[in-house]
Amino acid sequence: MENVSTGLKWAIGIILTLLIVAAGISVFMVTQGYFQRGQEQAVSQSVALAQSEFNNYENTTVTGTDVLEAIKRYKDRPFFSIEMKTLLMTGYNHATDKKCYSAANPSVSVTCTTLVTHTLMTDQTQATYVNPTARFKSSIYKDGNGVIRHIRFEQQ
Repeated sequence: MENVSTGLKWAIGIILTLLIVAAGISVFMVTQGYFQRGQEQAVSQSVALAQSEFNNYENTTVTGTDVLEAIKRYKDRPFFSIEMKTLLMTGYNHATDKKCYSAANPSVSVTCTTLVTHTLMTDQTQATYVNPTARFKSSIYKDGNGVIRHIRFEQQ
């Protein structure tokens, strides 16, 4: 009788251990989906925050002062370019990598030929002068990964 009692205790212990392990596994499986969904939301929010600095330039009308500010702010950003079309000329501003991205295909970079610096844009004797009160239509362009690579300002 004692052997039966000991065997029963062992069997009940094994069954309880299996139930506890199964409950732990099921809780893990349920929470894994929540953790993955939370991670995806955190990534999308961080991307939205990173891209929010460009919201002012997404299909809006800005002044020449805003164009000059954008040139100063993004002049050293790698893999990024700004295209500026005035009534007299078209020029690009880019980082030291001398790469520009076109509005047609922002995923492909090309070597820039017409560099327009902030200094040239504020010099009233140059054809590249940007009047601070002029109105520009601004557009942003993203590459295949959804990263903003190009801003285009076109004088109205």
